[in-house]
Amino acid sequence: MSQITKFQCPHCNAPVDVNPEDAIFNCISCGQAFLSDGTEFKNHYILENKFNQKQVQDIIKQFIKKKGFMRGIKGYKITKLEPILMPFWVATSDAYTHYVGFKRYTETKTRTVGSGKNRRTVTESVTVYRPVDQEIREKRADVLLGRRGSSMFGYRKVKQILQSEFSHAVPFNHNRLMSTEKEFDYLSTEISLDAANQLAKTEVFDNHRARAEKACTKVFDCATQITYTGTYFVHTPVWQIEYVFQGETYRVAILGSSGKIIAGEIPVTTRFRLIFLGLTGLFFIGGGVGSYFLGLDYIAPIIIGVVVSIIGFFTLKNVFKPVSVVE
Repeated sequence: MSQITKFQCPHCNAPVDVNPEDAIFNCISCGQAFLSDGTEFKNHYILENKFNQKQVQDIIKQFIKKKGFMRGIKGYKITKLEPILMPFWVATSDAYTHYVGFKRYTETKTRTVGSGKNRRTVTESVTVYRPVDQEIREKRADVLLGRRGSSMFGYRKVKQILQSEFSHAVPFNHNRLMSTEKEFDYLSTEISLDAANQLAKTEVFDNHRARAEKACTKVFDCATQITYTGTYFVHTPVWQIEYVFQGETYRVAILGSSGKIIAGEIPVTTRFRLIFLGLTGLFFIGGGVGSYFLGLDYIAPIIIGVVVSIIGFFTLKNVFKPVSVVE
């Protein structure tokens, strides 16, 4: 069983409960980040939160109003409105890969054979092997969630966003964070600095190898060199929301730095099912009536069949599941 230890923050003297599995933990009073041995960690950054509870509630109302207008979602109740700081490692690097291989493809060639009256043109397919000798050079920011086996709602989308928005991250400032919302749930990281660097290295190797294999039919050699330019511990503000509708609980995750809905669950109601099943039926009936009166025996049924198939697919996709997840 894990034994919680006590730590006294040297900055504000606040007591901190430390889980032995935490590779980096934060003082909940001043936000200072510490390594597991109590050493301060300097490269602590954050995407700034710009929303408070009331603003987040307004975002949820608009989300449900927009996505649920055909579903008849009324009388729902928000039961959880929790701002958390998701922990991520961001490893920045200059990556270089040189790969050699060949690309096999088929070309159509035309040639003339025979002479005189027997002269004719022959078209044939020829397999061509083209040597490939290329490089990949790029500046990367590889993002890794600092939790093992996490099931935090929407974290995969947050990871993608952070990869492109890391340049907007700023040095962590607890007072500035508290200016928008007075209480955040700090999540510590269970992944150490060395492990984060190793995982980022593996991600670069795998990504460059996959790109080389996509460019080649066969790769003979693929050598990658990585120069790390910095490894940062980045907290990302995410609002985790739960609301109840007709006795069932649904979740919404909102990115605090932009107010963007990362992921949201919308119930598939009976009204929603009936609407789409009814639309499918109307298209079938309308297609038959239209074909009869327009006298188009071939074109109309084909067009209508395609339209009905698309709507039918969408109907089957949504009607027979209890929840739609919107990202």
